[in-house]
Amino acid sequence: MVFPIAKAYTQAMRLFYALTFDEQTLSRLSSIQDSLVPLLEKGRKSAKHNLHLTLSFLGNQEPRLLPLFKEIVAALPNTPINLQFSHLGRFTKSGGDVIWLGIQRNVELLHLQSMLVEHLIKSRVPISDTSFAAHVTLFRNARIAELPSFSPFSCTSQAIRLMLSHQVENVLVYTPLASNFLLEN
Repeated sequence: MVFPIAKAYTQAMRLFYALTFDEQTLSRLSSIQDSLVPLLEKGRKSAKHNLHLTLSFLGNQEPRLLPLFKEIVAALPNTPINLQFSHLGRFTKSGGDVIWLGIQRNVELLHLQSMLVEHLIKSRVPISDTSFAAHVTLFRNARIAELPSFSPFSCTSQAIRLMLSHQVENVLVYTPLASNFLLEN
């Protein structure tokens, strides 16, 4: 699904860096979401095209910093990372929990995220989320009595992207502004 974005940005942009996945992995993640729907008392499903693993949340940033953020994406290694989705979890929130799919501890992923944070700090970009919990958000504002088990599976990440979070016709959209595709050597 492709959404239009403005050519010239004049206001602060809500940005984050993410690992994205191929269509097969997105379909697998979506199937897990579908299997949870009957168990939920309530919850808002993350759209399939928005499923990702956040590496660093930048928050609202000035458009003049876009070239710097794009340079940082390009400076990161472009080696694929094998990820093992191993467990479901939740972040407890008063209005409803965030239900997520967790990644088994992965040294390459931790190293990549650490390099990204180092680049941001060296570039004097203010960041507040230096703690990192590797996960893909499946539902927000959710209530579920108990998280079920599921069959772990592996995938290879597709790209590291600088993403813009914005609304298009009242739909939350994550639009890539820069990409570093992860390639086999």
